[in-house]
Amino acid sequence: MRRAALALAVLAILGSAACSHDKKSAAWQDGQPAGASAAPAADGAEVAAGTVPRAAFTENPDGTLNRSAASPPAISKDKLSAGGLGPYKIGVTLQSLQSAKLVTSVAAAKGCDNYTTAKGMSKYGSPDLVFFKGRLLHMTVRSTAVATDKGLKIGSSLAKVKSGYPDGKQLDDWIGQSAWLAMNGDYALLFPIKNGKVALVQAGMAEPLQFKYTDNQGC
Repeated sequence: MRRAALALAVLAILGSAACSHDKKSAAWQDGQPAGASAAPAADGAEVAAGTVPRAAFTENPDGTLNRSAASPPAISKDKLSAGGLGPYKIGVTLQSLQSAKLVTSVAAAKGCDNYTTAKGMSKYGSPDLVFFKGRLLHMTVRSTAVATDKGLKIGSSLAKVKSGYPDGKQLDDWIGQSAWLAMNGDYALLFPIKNGKVALVQAGMAEPLQFKYTDNQGC
């Protein structure tokens, strides 16, 4: 039941600034913020105009996506934040990443309509990417070479994670394991913990990350 509800409103908490599916927010024009130029080059390849990631998006009952003028967290070329890492900005289109040859192993997610999975480049720690209706929803980093904007990474202690993100909260999954969730508006970093240390790091839209971790719902 929760998966069905989540599929109808996968990012419902993000709808405060959203418009109807057939109207564009005044802050957006042709898929990018008003007045913005084409997306910056990714690994030397220009991402086509009109593919700048929507800062936030919600799903209407008919399956179309709304746009929001909300701004995502700052993104760095080499530091993971709740908004993504390098060219893997939450909300960026799969099509633009494919055109720039920044993804491999693209496949439909098993058991999840409208979801697609892919693998990012090794330069960025080969993140596991999950797209919803062609836009990046969240990502998982399993490489010890990638640190967050606060310097946390796989192997960091839970104490350091809590120190770096003191406003976060503990989550418990359906089998009793714990994670630390650091919110940034509608986005978040999630740090699953094993034996007192970070086992992996996830970044993306907060609600789907939380549902997936606590209830094993969604993709």
